[in-house]
Amino acid sequence: MNKVLIYTNKHKDPDEVITKRVKAFMEKEGITADVLLSDISRTEDKDAEIDLKSGYDLIIVLGGDGTVLQAAREAWKSDIPIVGVNLGKLGFLTEIEPAKLEESLARLIKGDYYTEKRLMLCGEIIRKNGEKIVTRSLNDVVISRYGGMNMIELPVYVNSQFIHTFKGDGLIVSTPTGSSGYNLSAGGPIAAPLSDVMILTPICPHSLYHSSLVLSAGDTIEVPIPPRNDGVERQIEVSFDGSIRILLDPGDKVVIGRSEKNTDLIRLSNVSFLDTLHRKLGDA
Repeated sequence: MNKVLIYTNKHKDPDEVITKRVKAFMEKEGITADVLLSDISRTEDKDAEIDLKSGYDLIIVLGGDGTVLQAAREAWKSDIPIVGVNLGKLGFLTEIEPAKLEESLARLIKGDYYTEKRLMLCGEIIRKNGEKIVTRSLNDVVISRYGGMNMIELPVYVNSQFIHTFKGDGLIVSTPTGSSGYNLSAGGPIAAPLSDVMILTPICPHSLYHSSLVLSAGDTIEVPIPPRNDGVERQIEVSFDGSIRILLDPGDKVVIGRSEKNTDLIRLSNVSFLDTLHRKLGDA
């Protein structure tokens, strides 16, 4: 290991106390450590991209799960492994607690860890004028009503075959990694993080039928935004990992499928996913 990037959520480490600890430890071991301060509260409709030409061997993310998600989107092309230091609450995606920071960093330097390849989603917005916006998600893509209380209708096609028109507040398309987030809150199933699936879950459906659909990760989901036929204004948005948010218009289409790249998350612990699930959610 020669060079690392310390990716810090400046709201979680406002005085850079943990950032400076990580940087000092790495430099003491002869490893170059650059710092990138990130503001995940921004509302831009796309992420920045980490400078992949800098030759980083590792990205150390300081923050919560949201910070890990942002770093994963910004570094999706890189194949650079990511490890999270938990400065948040639940910390499903973070691996290191501040109390064991130096001990954990020493293990990273020694190579005493393993990596998990986590499925990412590629979301493509195709505007009615042909313009395309493409981004990635490690957790989920959510299509939902924006403002107001009017129910929306979303027709869904899987591999070009019509499945159903969902009526309600919207739809969640989740990866296994994201299945314990918004998908779980909406009544969807939890998937083991290394399973090769996508989960489609309706949000507050206006129906007696309320079941998620578990799809192959190789499937393609298409959601065309239908015209408004009753004169009632209904705004719809799509969000990626709850961060990037883009308003949609009738005639637009959202296409969701597997990203061409995975996210490599570093693991130091041999604690199973089920044990982690019980520990994080058992008392929730």
